[in-house]
Amino acid sequence: MTRASSGLHIVVAAIVAVVFTIIAQLFVDSADTTIVSLIALGTFLGGVVTPYINFYLAQRKTKTAATQQPTHKTKKGVDGRTLYVGNLPFKVSEEDVIALFGRYGDVTDVRLVKDRRTGRKKGYGFVEMDATGADLALAKLNDRDFEGRTLKVRTAHAEQDDE
Repeated sequence: MTRASSGLHIVVAAIVAVVFTIIAQLFVDSADTTIVSLIALGTFLGGVVTPYINFYLAQRKTKTAATQQPTHKTKKGVDGRTLYVGNLPFKVSEEDVIALFGRYGDVTDVRLVKDRRTGRKKGYGFVEMDATGADLALAKLNDRDFEGRTLKVRTAHAEQDDE
């Protein structure tokens, strides 16, 4: 388990302590050692919960980073494949591409290539998905019409994937 190190985790522990303090004030009418005990308990529980929250956030960050990095493993460790998709309409969004390819399998990432200078889409990109779905999408979508353009779908090569 990792140690809480960022300000976010300290803030979470402080919020938990404050919540327990407020709850204690609702149930205790007079200021005595009970309030102090409940505040201490809240602070303790905040400190105990913080590493678990840190672990959960680190797991989410790792999953997010994994979908942004070129990888050949999809969810659940199943082999994945990256497809090159050319001749995309310039107005298409990542969500549109996910919806299109998602019919054939689990899409883990979509990267639409943009011109660095202008920020405009170049009309091609990469779709990462499970291997079975990639094979099916390749067979079904290559040379098919999508929003007025004929898609070119190929298996991406390592040098193309590096962009």
